[in-house]
Amino acid sequence: MARLAILTFAAVLRETTSMVLSRRQTLQRGSLAAVVPLLAPTPALASTKTDAEKVLEALQPLSGFVDDGKWDAVRTVLAQSPIVELWKTGNSKNWIRAAALSAGDPELIELSEDLSSALQLTDQYVYDNNFIYFQPGNGKVKTKEPKDQIAVAKTKLKAIIASL
Repeated sequence: MARLAILTFAAVLRETTSMVLSRRQTLQRGSLAAVVPLLAPTPALASTKTDAEKVLEALQPLSGFVDDGKWDAVRTVLAQSPIVELWKTGNSKNWIRAAALSAGDPELIELSEDLSSALQLTDQYVYDNNFIYFQPGNGKVKTKEPKDQIAVAKTKLKAIIASL
């Protein structure tokens, strides 16, 4: 698509330099060249999609870590960039939310908020499991809840990737 924009711009530029055009003809040809680049995917959304795919890949082993009781391993993955920006550092650094706001897509904004909540809950459940033996209560380790939230996060992330 970018190649098409460059070729169109070059053709318009070549035509306009070889002949004298009226103001209207120049504006008409210039407006065509201005519209074509808008059809190409923006680099920001392309990198957002790539980063989202990296996050999805990083989330894959988390259910296994939960099964093995490796709470710190789960929290370490969640605390690394680019995942941590999606749930812990606030909306100002959430790059999926920023892309959704710039695109003006309310569905994508909602998906980014759902993803953030799922990652926060995953961290909370795993954190609680890490210290369950020192806390008052029934002392049961929760594995179903963090795995459910990991599944929700993956589902939301796949929907986000599909819409980018």
